[in-house]
Amino acid sequence: MKKVIIYGAGQLAGMVADILSQRDDLQVIGFVDDDPGQVGQEYGGLKVLGDGSVLSRLRAEGVTGAIVSIGNNRIRGRLANRLTEMGLELINAIDPTANVAGTASVGRGLIISSGAVVCTNSILGDNVYLGPGAIVSHDVSVGDNVLLSVGTVLAGRTIVERGAFIGAGAIIVAAQVGKGKRLTVGENAVVGAGAVVIKDVPANALVVGVPARVVRYGDRGGAV
Repeated sequence: MKKVIIYGAGQLAGMVADILSQRDDLQVIGFVDDDPGQVGQEYGGLKVLGDGSVLSRLRAEGVTGAIVSIGNNRIRGRLANRLTEMGLELINAIDPTANVAGTASVGRGLIISSGAVVCTNSILGDNVYLGPGAIVSHDVSVGDNVLLSVGTVLAGRTIVERGAFIGAGAIIVAAQVGKGKRLTVGENAVVGAGAVVIKDVPANALVVGVPARVVRYGDRGGAV
């Protein structure tokens, strides 16, 4: 049985721990978190073992896998890189109620929550988070370190580039349909909750509303 840790003891941690507890090939030994106030705390029967400085010791004690349960896209990606550089394998946390098509291509370090759907020929990069009920339709491409909040919908042939954040209940769908028609949400863009996106979203843009419109540009650090 593979020993693994969860990096991050915040809001996503309980969900990730619950998903991994349903796998009989893994033993989750605890959390790692860089907040000093978290060290020693216990969540769902698992303790926060320390900050990032304990990783080398845990590796020596037989921990071989890890996953990052942090919502901020940039931090999640950075910590995932650190874990792989230390020789830890990034594992996936895929809820048993999620439906991932056999023809879909998925990366490492994924969190796919309850009721999420990933359809035919879609691609998910590394460290992608899909919230409960999120839908990734056919032939969609999702880059590394993307977060799709609860109930988001990516219609067929959508492209969501690296680091983008899609808010709860947002819908991304091209105004024109058909083969060769694609809609792109640019790198590090943020789509507000409930927005309906029907045209390309530039990199680093924040869009809101129905239909979605750009309200400002800027680096939002991977989260809203």
